[in-house]
Amino acid sequence: VGNLSYDTDEQRLREEFGNFGTVMDVFLPTERHTGRPRGFGFVTMSTQAAAQEAISKMDQSQLDSRTIRVNESKPRGEGFGGPPRDGGGAGGGFNAAGNSDVKLYVGNLSYDTQEQSLRELFEQYGAVTDCFLPTDRETGRPRGFAFVTLSAADAEKACNSCNGYELDGRP
Repeated sequence: VGNLSYDTDEQRLREEFGNFGTVMDVFLPTERHTGRPRGFGFVTMSTQAAAQEAISKMDQSQLDSRTIRVNESKPRGEGFGGPPRDGGGAGGGFNAAGNSDVKLYVGNLSYDTQEQSLRELFEQYGAVTDCFLPTDRETGRPRGFAFVTLSAADAEKACNSCNGYELDGRP
C-alpha cells in the first residue's frame, strides 16, 4: 500500500482492508533513526481472493486524505520498471505469476521460534534469500509468523514438505 498518510496506522489499515476479508498482518516500515512512518505498508490478507478484491476496490481510493496505491507486493526489482517475468498467470496454482523468487508466509509459529531455526528448516530445500520474523512494535515480541524467501522451485518443495511440520512444538 503506497502513498499513505503519516497519520495512517496499523489499526486504520486493518479496519479498511478487513472489509474484504481476514487481515493476517499489517507491517508499516518506519525510518530507523526517527521512528517516523515511511508512507507505505504491507497488508497480508488470508486468501488470494480477498487480496485481489482489496486491490481492485482500494487502489486509487482516498484514505486519510491521500489517494493510495494498492497492489500486490513483489520482490525487489520485480515491480514497475523491473525486469520482465517469465511465465504467466494462466492456470493458477503455486506461483501462478511465474516469479523467480517466492516469499512464503509461515504461520502458527511459537513465540519462541528463532530466525536461525526457521532458516535451517527451509535451507534443507534451497538457499534462503530472506527470512523475516515480524515483531510487535511496542513490546518487541515475536508475532507468531514469518516470511521466508527462496527460489520458486525450492519454495514449492519447501511449501509441500513443511505444511503442517512441527517446529518448536507448533504444527
